[in-house]
Amino acid sequence: MTARLAMAIMGLAMGSLLGGVKDARELISKSKRNDVEVMKVLDLVRSDLTEEGAAEVIGWVIENGFAQERKRVGEVIWKLPKNDQLMLKYVRILSFYGEKGQLEEVIGKLPKGRVHQEARFRLALTVAEDAQRNLTLNDAERAARNHEAKAILEKLEKEEGVNEFVEKWVADLKYKITHLVVGCEAPEIEGVDSEGKKITLSEYRGKVVLLPFWGMW
Repeated sequence: MTARLAMAIMGLAMGSLLGGVKDARELISKSKRNDVEVMKVLDLVRSDLTEEGAAEVIGWVIENGFAQERKRVGEVIWKLPKNDQLMLKYVRILSFYGEKGQLEEVIGKLPKGRVHQEARFRLALTVAEDAQRNLTLNDAERAARNHEAKAILEKLEKEEGVNEFVEKWVADLKYKITHLVVGCEAPEIEGVDSEGKKITLSEYRGKVVLLPFWGMW
């Protein structure tokens, strides 16, 4: 057996013993050189999820991983001690990347409460944003997605004890997808014409209306 081969075998054997937050953090420190593999970081910390600092490392994986790492996090995050901030970070990242299926899976496991409420709002937001940004959708499909998002929001509205921030987000998003997207009824607008006569937008229903907006700052 050559010396090089012996060293390689020893390296593999020692590598299998590595794990934990310390090794994960050491690997994360290399990220400044863009040569760290997020999956390796996740595998290292998985060796002991009760170790102090494990949640911090998992948070780094959530923020820096790709779809496959986020899916793997979804398999291990429930084994961590309860951490609402970490779970909120997870559902927000899933929503940001439009991972509807994964978000629905998380919602199905979450207990009732603030995190569950925000996760459902994020699901509605994900669906609504897909309706606006997905250029492959036709008008009927776009309307169906907006209807799906609105149904989620209306169910949240009827619940008691909804967090005040979530309540405001729900109201704002519902208004947007009800009045401010293509195919919806525009909100009422009141004003005066060039002769000072009071007019309303609803008076021109069925007609093409151009509304110029301007201001001075």
